[in-house]
Amino acid sequence: MSEKIHLKSKAGLSVQRPINNVAVFVRAAQQYGIDPREILAGSGITMSELNDPLRIITTAQEIMVGRKLAQRAPAPLSGLDLGQHHHLISKGKLGMAAMCCEKALDALKMMLTYIDLASSYFQYDLTVEGKKGCVRLKELVSLDDFRLYVCETEVVSLYTICSMILDDAHVFNEMRFEYPAPDYADRYKEIFHCPVFFDAPENIFIFDAAILERPLKHANPLAKKVLEQECRQLCERFNERATVQDKIRHELLFAKGDFPTLDQLTGRVNMPERTIRRKLALEGTSYKDILSDIRKQKALELIASGDCSMEKIASQLGYSEVAGFYHAFKTWTGTTPANFRKKAS
Repeated sequence: MSEKIHLKSKAGLSVQRPINNVAVFVRAAQQYGIDPREILAGSGITMSELNDPLRIITTAQEIMVGRKLAQRAPAPLSGLDLGQHHHLISKGKLGMAAMCCEKALDALKMMLTYIDLASSYFQYDLTVEGKKGCVRLKELVSLDDFRLYVCETEVVSLYTICSMILDDAHVFNEMRFEYPAPDYADRYKEIFHCPVFFDAPENIFIFDAAILERPLKHANPLAKKVLEQECRQLCERFNERATVQDKIRHELLFAKGDFPTLDQLTGRVNMPERTIRRKLALEGTSYKDILSDIRKQKALELIASGDCSMEKIASQLGYSEVAGFYHAFKTWTGTTPANFRKKAS
């Protein structure tokens, strides 16, 4: 392949996504002897809804369920294990549409175009020049204690999907990860069948560009056309169904640095402040209530992780004094942060 190619997925997380990943979390929980109701608790998702292929959830709901699975999983379980459950078929109509493409490059374009249906947490940046292909993964959100788990899950899912499409275990020639090598680093080479390096400047995976021209054995242009149309319609539903509350929660939950003010959010949700306040009131909530709930959720996660001091947690949540954080936490939970951490541990 001599032509130059540059493909890039969207640069932001969608507010909503399909329920597919949560269904995978539940199946994995059952396999590892975890009661699925434990990981669904508080998410607003019921067991019966997992049977609805058209059920749409928020990205925040998915992260809540995934984080609980990671916390309750047996010690040997890592994102490397969970990622193998996120294969092509688990991606629903998008996975089937990719399988029906004529060439691997077409399937890749399909996956990147409708990336919201893949429930990704990264922006994909693919370049091809001559015989060499590179794919870079840029984190779209910092998930702190959940970060390694999410990255491993996504990369193994990427590899599993590519190997299924190509019907070949040798997808990448070399893989570089920007995080330090975990204790089980040898497993990476066993799974990916190529040299693996850590502490790299970025997540970058090298492959032979010729694989993009491979014909796919399940190619079906007519089925692909029908499935792609359904993928497009489903992505449109995401935008239509997201409430103002969903959009504000999304922006606050994934904010980097200080929480944005309502005035700062107007540009992000493309809506005047007065309209935001009015629509939130119609939905039975307010910016203040949503911010308080997000602070509570993040506080519980940070305290349960056991790594951060109370001073650091208070600072991350936007409290100028620890006393203000303690007062808010007792209002939320009826107990002190220290007592909550003891129970969580």
